[in-house]
Amino acid sequence: MLSLFIITLVAFGLLALIIIVLMRTTALRLWQGVLLFLLPVLLANLLWFSWLHPRQQRQALATEVANQLSEAPGYRLLKTQEPVLWQLLNRELLHKRLAGVPPEEALGEMRGWLFDLVNQRLVRASDTAILNYIRVSVEEMQALQQHNAQSCFRFLYPQVNGGVNLQQLLPPQLNQRDAQALDELLAQSTGDEQPLDNQAAQRDLQKVVETLYSKWGDRLQQLNMPADTTVDRSAMCAMSIDLYNGILALPDKQAANLLRKMVSLTG
Repeated sequence: MLSLFIITLVAFGLLALIIIVLMRTTALRLWQGVLLFLLPVLLANLLWFSWLHPRQQRQALATEVANQLSEAPGYRLLKTQEPVLWQLLNRELLHKRLAGVPPEEALGEMRGWLFDLVNQRLVRASDTAILNYIRVSVEEMQALQQHNAQSCFRFLYPQVNGGVNLQQLLPPQLNQRDAQALDELLAQSTGDEQPLDNQAAQRDLQKVVETLYSKWGDRLQQLNMPADTTVDRSAMCAMSIDLYNGILALPDKQAANLLRKMVSLTG
């Protein structure tokens, strides 16, 4: 930027010198010399403000966005693991930043793009990674439920009513834990799908549901029909929290196995 400014000053200085020489050696009048000097100045300003400067700003923002996505936990691994998705995220994030959306808010709006990928990775992740991810997700459900039941429902079922921007609704500490849990999940889910014990999963699910039935009764059936407009969305969020807490109360290996079974059925 500084070198361009210096070059421009030198160029206009030479132009002014040439015009002075012409005025002394030819019939060029003062007003004509001033016009000859101002015209390139006006054209240069027009070129700068209408094309060069916006182009430089866009290039600088594109670099900033790429760096943001390359360094953000939960997204940085995608650059090598899922390069096509990463490029799509990069373009969408740049589009939002150009529209004036603040950096963290714009990144938060990208989370919905990972919904399908996360479901794919949950069945491949280690026990530790999947359990940690779900524990953090339950904390997020609880925080969202306290904030607004509708937000909790949208978090649970983004395919029904659109997702939520966690960066706007959750405290920074919980968002940081969410990013770390996602990062760990992606890092520990690059292999094949984990073995699934279907009979054990069915048996454990039945135990958890029996416990929940004493509290919720037939309302538990609403968990199978989230798209139904007549369901109590606040109750669905509370039932989902109880369901996942019941699963997490199981021994780790059983809990992870049941969670993979649930994802394989619904994801």
